[in-house]
Amino acid sequence: MNFINKSVKSWLAVMIVATLGAAAVSAADGDPDAKQEVRDAAAIKLLKERKDVALMYVKGLVCPSCAIGIRVKVGKLPFVDSTRYKRGLDMDTKTQLLTVALLPGFQADAANLDKAVNDAGYDLVEWYSLDAGKLKTHPFTSMKKLK
Repeated sequence: MNFINKSVKSWLAVMIVATLGAAAVSAADGDPDAKQEVRDAAAIKLLKERKDVALMYVKGLVCPSCAIGIRVKVGKLPFVDSTRYKRGLDMDTKTQLLTVALLPGFQADAANLDKAVNDAGYDLVEWYSLDAGKLKTHPFTSMKKLK
C-alpha cells in the first residue's frame, strides 16, 4: 500500500510540473497576432499623434521580454533618437507595432531596419505612412520575396 501511495504522489507531482510548464510556455507566447483592422486603426492613431517616427508591423512581436533583441539591435542604428521612448523604440505587443523615434532631419533606412529586426529573430512585414489622413502600407523587401 505504501508503494502505491508513493507512486500516486510521484505521478501527481509529474502531472503538476507538466501542467505548470505548459502554462508557462503558453503565457510566454503572449497575445496572438492582432487582426489587420485593429493594427491599421492603431497605426493611424500613432501616426497622427507622433512626429518624426517610423512605424512598422513586426510579425511575432507578442511578448515584451522576447522583444529585447529588437530594442538592442534597432536602438544602435544611426538614425534612431535613443532619447525618446525606451532607447528610441516603443513596441506594442497587442498590435505588433514597432515605433522607432527618428533623429531630427533623418529618415529611417528600411534595409538597415529590416536587417536589425531579422538579426533579432523577427520579420518586418510592412511599414506605414499617412497620405491625406489615409493609411498607406508598404511591404518590406524581405516579405515581397516570400510571396
